Amino acid sequence: MPSHTLSEPEDIDAKSILSLQELDPSPVHDVPDVESGEYFPRATSPTLHGAGISIPKLGLSGHRWDSWLTGIQKYATYPPTVFFILHLANTSLIPLVTRSVPASETYLLLTRPVYQAPGLEHIVLTIPILAHIASGIALRNTRAARRARLYGAETRAQRNTLYFWPQMSLQTRTGYFVAPLIGFHVWVNRATPLIVEGGSSGVGLGYIAHGFARSPVFWNVFYFFFVTASVWHFVGGWATWMGWRVTTARKERGQKGSLDGYLGFTETKSKRQRKMWWVVNGIAAAGAALWLGGALGVVGRAGEGAGWEAKGWNEMYSQVPIIGKWL
Repeated sequence: MPSHTLSEPEDIDAKSILSLQELDPSPVHDVPDVESGEYFPRATSPTLHGAGISIPKLGLSGHRWDSWLTGIQKYATYPPTVFFILHLANTSLIPLVTRSVPASETYLLLTRPVYQAPGLEHIVLTIPILAHIASGIALRNTRAARRARLYGAETRAQRNTLYFWPQMSLQTRTGYFVAPLIGFHVWVNRATPLIVEGGSSGVGLGYIAHGFARSPVFWNVFYFFFVTASVWHFVGGWATWMGWRVTTARKERGQKGSLDGYLGFTETKSKRQRKMWWVVNGIAAAGAALWLGGALGVVGRAGEGAGWEAKGWNEMYSQVPIIGKWL
């Protein structure tokens, strides 16, 4: 038999082998995971033919639920950020400059109508925060369901075995940690005064200082964790939207119960990522220290109020459900 007839199958096999590639399952990894610190790239804006006008898409491609939910989660942080900056100035920066709670109250009253006007408060805070939380939970459910369908996990036991829920990053954990703390802060400073006195016009830095004087251990611990976690979540969130992935959940090869571990995926940090990690966390640490310096160092040491005002504050603190008698 001629020699060239023997080489043909070998050539075909060699070409076939070289053409084989190990492909990642695209339905799992084709969409970046916000929960692990990733974000959706900004879509290219379409241009009207002949007019040269660019129409922004606002990051919402409409092709997947992920895009819409991520857009809601992202843009819902814009109004609370405005409040965040004003609140930082009122409760920390100004007290640090004046070194006096009564002197700082004037500046608080000037900015209060901006974010406590009827209706505006809910537009700036309530609705965006609820939308941010709800869209984040919906994103996790959507991705978990997609992974389960892809790998045929039909029962809860099967899904738990292969760990179909996206792994939580530090960014996600701080968000879930801060949510109930925000609720408690709003209940003490907004809801309780509304119930007791019909409004929160008498609530200011003096009211907060009075609470510190009544229960110093509780409020120092509460505001330490509340401020620290909130600042880290805000700074880490904005870093994520800007493309600085510093809070990505780390995946190790062969991690027990992890689908990514079974598939052999792993994630390492480059030198640039490590540098960004230090920069972002340094900013968060500095911001938290600055806020705590004014909140705990000045407001927290101002002492109790006096007269009829202090009597009203005592009544409000005592009416806080469950723990009012300890406040």
